Amino acid sequence: MKKNLKAPQADVEDALHEICITEWDTEYRVLWKSDDGGNHVVVAFEGVPENSKDILRSPFMGWRLIRLNVPPGYLKVFYPLVEK
Repeated sequence: MKKNLKAPQADVEDALHEICITEWDTEYRVLWKSDDGGNHVVVAFEGVPENSKDILRSPFMGWRLIRLNVPPGYLKVFYPLVEK
């Protein structure tokens, strides 16, 4: 069985943030989750952009990628941005 090489999580997050910021003007979050298939990266959008399926393809940098559509206001309540 061939094992895919996975990029470091920080590099994946940086690349996804760059894509999401330059391509779309919508609220989003990059989340790391796991299920029976293992660890994966989730990009949660409040309204998934039409062309996101073409740009955000799985596997992304070796990681399984899931695009998640959530209702308006969901990300602010459940995944608020933390000021550093």
